[in-house]
Amino acid sequence: MKNRFFAFNDAGAFEKELVQFSNWCKENGSPTVCFQIHSAILDPEKLKPVWDILEKVFSDVPWFGNSTSGNIVNCEKTGDISVSAIIFEKPTTKFKIHQYDFSQKSINDIANEIVKEANHNPWVKAVEIYHCIAPFSTTHLCEGLDSLAPHIQIFGGIVCSPDITSPESCVFSSVGGYTKTGLLVVFYGGEEFFVESRKISGWKPIGRNFHVTRSKGNVLYELSSLPAYEVYNKYLNIKNDNNFFYNALEFPMLYEHNGISIVRAAGASNPDGSLTMSSDIDEGSIVRLSYGEPQLIVEKIRAESESAELFAPEVMHIFSCAARKAFWSQHEPTYEITPFKNLATSTGFFSHGEFLREKGHLNQHNITLVIASMREGPIVRNEDKKIEHISEKSTRLPLAARMATFISETSFELEQINSKLRVMNEHLQDVATTDSLTGLENRLAFDALLDTINQEQSKTSNWTMLLMDVNGLKYANDTFGHQAGDALIVAAANAIKGAYGTTGNCFRIGGDEFVVVMRAPLDSLFKLQRQLRRGIEEYNKTALYHLSIAVGESRLCSETGIRKSISDWKMEADLNMYRDKVRYHKSSESNENQNLKDLISCLISVEEAKDSYTAHHSDRVKAYSELIARFLGLSESSISLITNAAHLHDIGKIGIQDNVLTKPGKLTDEEFDIIKQHPVIGAKILMQSNYTHEMVQIVLHHHERFDGRGYPEGLKGEDIPIGARVIAIADSIDAMTSKRVYRDAMSLDYCRNEIEKNLGKMYDPAIGKVVLEHWNEMVDSLLSMRSGRPKVI
Repeated sequence: MKNRFFAFNDAGAFEKELVQFSNWCKENGSPTVCFQIHSAILDPEKLKPVWDILEKVFSDVPWFGNSTSGNIVNCEKTGDISVSAIIFEKPTTKFKIHQYDFSQKSINDIANEIVKEANHNPWVKAVEIYHCIAPFSTTHLCEGLDSLAPHIQIFGGIVCSPDITSPESCVFSSVGGYTKTGLLVVFYGGEEFFVESRKISGWKPIGRNFHVTRSKGNVLYELSSLPAYEVYNKYLNIKNDNNFFYNALEFPMLYEHNGISIVRAAGASNPDGSLTMSSDIDEGSIVRLSYGEPQLIVEKIRAESESAELFAPEVMHIFSCAARKAFWSQHEPTYEITPFKNLATSTGFFSHGEFLREKGHLNQHNITLVIASMREGPIVRNEDKKIEHISEKSTRLPLAARMATFISETSFELEQINSKLRVMNEHLQDVATTDSLTGLENRLAFDALLDTINQEQSKTSNWTMLLMDVNGLKYANDTFGHQAGDALIVAAANAIKGAYGTTGNCFRIGGDEFVVVMRAPLDSLFKLQRQLRRGIEEYNKTALYHLSIAVGESRLCSETGIRKSISDWKMEADLNMYRDKVRYHKSSESNENQNLKDLISCLISVEEAKDSYTAHHSDRVKAYSELIARFLGLSESSISLITNAAHLHDIGKIGIQDNVLTKPGKLTDEEFDIIKQHPVIGAKILMQSNYTHEMVQIVLHHHERFDGRGYPEGLKGEDIPIGARVIAIADSIDAMTSKRVYRDAMSLDYCRNEIEKNLGKMYDPAIGKVVLEHWNEMVDSLLSMRSGRPKVI
C-alpha cells in the first residue's frame, strides 16, 4: 500500500504529473487506485479543474475529498489543494465510497444504510467518515454506528474551512458530486488489509467537578445549577464577546462517556447563559474544565508513535483538530505529529472535530488528534524508519491571570463547603442516635446505654428492661403496604413514649422492636404497663390499622440480688416477650379477623336486599368470574382470590346513599361522582378486616378501563390487576342481562356485541376474546344462575 502526492498549483503541470503516474501504473501491473483530495478552498468552480483532469486521465478511477482548515502531507502543512493517490498493491484489498446528503435523508437513516452496507460486505474492516458541519449533533450518527460489527474500526473527522468559527464546509466525490450538507464514507477491507487507529488528547482537568444539571442535545444550560456560561466567566474571566470561542478553546470540558474521556469545546455562548457545545453532553454527567499540558501531550505522542511503529504502517490518515494549531504557536502547526513522519507516508487535514471508535462505541471528540494506520500484508520492519521524538521543556502558561482567578474562586468555594460541612457534622452528631421515623433513640444509643450500665459496679442495681414487639407488622406491610406498617410503628412509638417517656429511656432498635430501659421499683412497673395498654386501646378506637404490642420484662438483678450479664438480661426480656406474644395475641387476632369477615358477608346480603333488581348480583359475578378465570387457565390459588374478590366487589355500596343507589332516572354528574366512590369505600372496609393486599387491589380497581378512562385511579392496560380485568367483564355481563328499575334486561346477543365492540377500550382484549370463544358456556352458566328465566338470544 502506497501514497503518491500531487500539489495542484497549475492545471497543466498537474495533468502532466498525472499522465506520468498513469504510465507508471501501467508499467507496474495496473494496481487498484483511488484519489483523495484535501482543499482549504471551498469554491466548487476552483475545484472543478481538479476533478476534470482526474477524470480525463483516470476516467474509471474513483475520487473523493473534503474542505479543510489546512492540509497535511507527510506530517507537514502543505498547499491549499493537495491530491494523493492511494495505491492498493494486494488484489484482495477492496474499498468502496458512499456519499449521503443530510437534506435528503435523516441521520438515523444514513447510519442504518452504512450499517447495512457493512453487513452486506463482510470484507469491511474500517469505515472512514468525512462529516460536514451540521446544525444538529453527531450523537445520533455515533449511536447508530455502534451496531457495526465489533471488529470494524471507525475513524474520521468533521470537515471545515480555514475559518474554524465558520459553519461552511463541503465534501465531494465521483459518486456524489459536491455538497455542503453531506457525509462521505469510505469502506476499506480485504483479507490482507490491516488497520489500527489511535487518538492523542493531552488535556488535564483543573478545579472542581460540575454536575450537568440541565442540558438538551448539544446545548448546555446549567452546570451545578449555574448558567453554563458563568463557569467560564466566574472561574476564568472569559467574557461573552467576539473572542469567546478562541478563549474558551484553551479550556475545553472533559467528561466520561461510554467509558472514554471525551473533550467537548464550547462553540458559542448564548444570550440566556447557555453554551452551544460541539456535541451532546448528557444531563446528569460530571464535567471538569481542562487545559492543554504540552509535556503531557509530548509523553502521549511518544507512547503512541512507538505503538504505531510496532504496527509497521504503510499509509497513515491524520485528523488533527484545527484548534490544536493555536496551541503550538511557538512551532509549526504540525509539530506534534513529527514523530510519525518517518513511520509511513501520510495525508490528512486540520478538522473541526474527530471521530474514533473505542470500546465498541463511536465517539466524536474535539481538540483531539486521531491517526489511522493502514497496511497490506504482514508486518515488515524497516530499520531505516526512526522516530524523531520531540520535547517540550516548559509548560506554556500565558494564562496565569485566569488560572489565578480560578484558584482564588475555587479556594473560596472550598472554604464555604468546609463551613457547611462543620454545621452538618454538628447536626449529624445529634441525629446519629435518633430513629428518623419515630423520633425515639436508636440501637446505637441503646448499645451505648448498655455499655454504661455494664461498667457500673453496683450489685443492687434496679435497672429494668422492657423488650417490645409490634404484633402483625409483617402482615400489615405485606397486605396493605409499608405505609400501613409505618403508621403502626409510629403509633407504637407514641404509645410507648406516652407510658414510659418521663421515667425511662425509649428506643426503637429494629423494624418492629422497641426497648424501654429504666430505673423503677416493681410496683411502678405495673402502673406504667396499664398506662401503655390504655394508650393502645385509645388508639384502636379510631385507628385504620389495629395496634397490638407484645411486652417482655426483665430486671437486671434477680430477687436474690444476683446481677445478670447484659446478654442474659436481654435474652430473658426477649424470651418473656415471646411468651407474651404466644399467650395473649395470636388467638385474639384470629378471632377478630374472622368476626370482621363474617360481618362483611352479612353486609353484602343487607346491601343486595335493599334492591330486588340487584339481588344475588355478587353471587352471579362470582360465578361468572370463576368461569372466566378457568377459561384463562389460571392457577387454583388465583381463581380462589378472584372469585372471593368478585363476591366482595360491591361491598363499598353500603356507604352510598339509598336515594342515589336506587334512583330510577339518569344520574346527575354529582350523583355519578358519589357512585364512583364505592370501590374506594369497599377497599377501606376490606383493609380494616385484614383481607389480603391483592384482594383489596382487585376490589379497588374493578371499575378501571383498559384504555385508562376508568376510575378511581385511571389505571391502564396491564397496570390493572388481572382479577379486576376479569371482574370488569363478569360485572358487565350481569349488569346488561339484569332488569333494572330504569330499563329491561338486554339480550345476550346485545351483550356479546357490546363486549366485542369494547375490546381494548373497556375490557382487556385478550380476556375478552377468551370469553367470546367460550360464549355458549357463559350463556349456560348465566341461564342456570337465573333458573326459570326464558332463553333470550
